Amino acid sequence: MKASNFIFVVFITVLITSNTISAQIHISGSVEIDMNSGLIICDLNLSNIPKIKEYHILLNKGMNIKYFKNGQDELIRYNGYYDGKIRGEAIEYNFEIDSTAYIPEGFQITYSGAFPVYKNDYNQFDDKGIIAINKRTLRATEQTKWYPVIYDSENDKLIDSYSYDLMIGIKGGNTIFINGTAPKRATDAHFVSEKPFPLLLFAGNYNFIENHGDYILNTLVTKENAEVIFENIELIKNNLSNNLGLEFTDNIYLINHTAINKRRKGSSWGFNTYPTFAFTGLDFEKLIDADGKFFDHHFRYFGHEFGHNYFGSNVMSGNLGWFWLESFAEYLSYNTAEDLSGKQFLSEVLIGQLKYLKDDNFIPLNQIENRNEIGETYRYVLAPLMLKCFEDKFGRNKMNLVIQYLLEFAKNETLTLQLWKKSAIKSGIKKEAFEEFERDFITDEKFKQNIINEIVKNYS
Repeated sequence: MKASNFIFVVFITVLITSNTISAQIHISGSVEIDMNSGLIICDLNLSNIPKIKEYHILLNKGMNIKYFKNGQDELIRYNGYYDGKIRGEAIEYNFEIDSTAYIPEGFQITYSGAFPVYKNDYNQFDDKGIIAINKRTLRATEQTKWYPVIYDSENDKLIDSYSYDLMIGIKGGNTIFINGTAPKRATDAHFVSEKPFPLLLFAGNYNFIENHGDYILNTLVTKENAEVIFENIELIKNNLSNNLGLEFTDNIYLINHTAINKRRKGSSWGFNTYPTFAFTGLDFEKLIDADGKFFDHHFRYFGHEFGHNYFGSNVMSGNLGWFWLESFAEYLSYNTAEDLSGKQFLSEVLIGQLKYLKDDNFIPLNQIENRNEIGETYRYVLAPLMLKCFEDKFGRNKMNLVIQYLLEFAKNETLTLQLWKKSAIKSGIKKEAFEEFERDFITDEKFKQNIINEIVKNYS
């Protein structure tokens, strides 16, 4: 995502919420962290796993499995330890059982891994998929697969949001946070959540500040400024909720983390593991202007990130996964920008985006065969502008209805262009009118130029 005067490279390659499977996986057990050596030891139990035949158990490739066991404390034979297939940051594992069988409803796994500790040195790069340990904090997101993540191969879905009952201990640190519950000042702490969350772990030596259940971690922001920051956050949450007619009730956690690569002065990058938002290089005291409001580009940025409350891993499947996940969140940021910063600011943003489209060629959405064909410029710039054209043609009220229907479909199936059309018709858009839009902005070989022309016409 690109925003003027506010440089973020957002790593959201794995995702925010997982509400598409009716069964709710539960994880329990213990995690031990040694901040000095980088050693992580886990003894975990997964239960209530849904019936999936074509599955993989994904675990970070730096973790060494001691064993898998079943509910009778018996060892389970598994493959993947020899010549295992890498998927992203993880190795794929399967149990050596009847090929017609489903994954067991539950299992125990014990494993450990030691990761580099950066003190006065740096890695060449840093991103959300790295288990990052420096002299003060440890950061391990769901993307790292520091805990076992289930991959449903048949439906191309990651299941990484679990309810949990975890004992977490830390040596060399004094504070522990697991996504979805309040941080605790302790060397050993018990964390319980009946609601599933992706398991972002942030531990080490840091302070935090609380405001009506919302938290800012690892920064020296004053309580007064924290209150103002969260007032602005409530504005964005309410804006999204009111527009979409969908409630936004979760507490928010903001983390200031330190990158393990050397960064250009003034640069920053952030990621979203909903409902946690992590940033490096961001001065929280400078988020607000003299009137106590977020700067315009902050409203837009958080509008995108909070949009993942609705468009998370519930939509990240199939060949158009990046379109549903990122393009719709970016489109929602346009509405937040317009409502909270004004139409003039939005016009400047939309026209400014066009410069990123000059030299690139893009495949029409209906011809996409692999999600990687939807690159960053496509998902963050071109496709959101397409969605803005859709809104301009049919109205925001219709667009919000379309989004509601799409999110209902996403609870049980992979989103497709056909479901977009079905949602549009259900919202009251005539079939012929949608097909005209489809021809001009989705399937036409000149769809990029048609989008550019429409944005220039409406906003220049």
